[in-house]
Amino acid sequence: MACPSCARFALEGANMLDTVRLTVGVPEMSCGDLQRRGWDRTTCDNANGRFDVWSTCELDDVRLHFGDGFKWLTAETSIPKLMTGDNANLLSWDDCRRGMARVREVACDASGFGLPELDDWNVTRFDALWAWGVSPDAYIAALRFAKLPRTQARGYGSSVDWVTRGHRIRARFYDKTAEVGDVVTLPARLERQVRPRREVVRVGGERLGNSTDDLGASSVKEILRDCMGQLGLDKPIPSPLGVRSQLVDVHGRRRGSNLFRVLLESREYGTLPPYLSKQTQGRYRRLLAQAGVRALSLDGELPPLPMPE
Repeated sequence: MACPSCARFALEGANMLDTVRLTVGVPEMSCGDLQRRGWDRTTCDNANGRFDVWSTCELDDVRLHFGDGFKWLTAETSIPKLMTGDNANLLSWDDCRRGMARVREVACDASGFGLPELDDWNVTRFDALWAWGVSPDAYIAALRFAKLPRTQARGYGSSVDWVTRGHRIRARFYDKTAEVGDVVTLPARLERQVRPRREVVRVGGERLGNSTDDLGASSVKEILRDCMGQLGLDKPIPSPLGVRSQLVDVHGRRRGSNLFRVLLESREYGTLPPYLSKQTQGRYRRLLAQAGVRALSLDGELPPLPMPE
């Protein structure tokens, strides 16, 4: 199915939601009710040494979970996949909002309950995404030097992920064409995974809430702009030669020159030399960031990626 909004975004970035997880309290629901409708029943040990009882179901690409002890229903899906049948497609914000409403409809159909309206649901995860019609390879290589706070960068052939100590992906920049094995209109994609209940994310100086009303097009863009600024995508990405004097000015001739030599050696590896320990690599990334260098292109300066207002 063709995406209704792709044409508008052919020449510029596109904002959307990818994976979304919504939750709502349903005190009158029980696992027995759901089992009678064909849901699977599972149990697992909890921290108190007791069993939690869960019911699970998948309908129309929406994964549904209900905890009998919590009386909370959780629904998770890729909004583009739900709305268009293809998670490579891009949606306008209005289409994303309709997608969240569709999640509620699917949950009603699967459970047989008249669930609360969308405004009464909470958002426990959303993946904010922006895309560009540029070749992502050079940016992926440059972002191997970038760091997000409290994460570890992990580079792969077609992506860079920034992973927390809890092994959760906080952000990723990747080649969608390589991921799906087919040509897509806007292959270079930045995805920022947000969990409002567990992570403090500020929009307009205020902490983002976790209700569906708190999530809007402007908040998605601000979160993505902040991530781009931390990674250095909002400014030209320099080459090693372009930052030599900057490194020396900030860190002094000896330390700046040593760091510059490491960067020249990095051109042979495509990343910081692998013989360096993770601690040393992290120290070099911090030194680069202190000099105002977030990302680094080993093959010449890269232009910034635009994000329209």
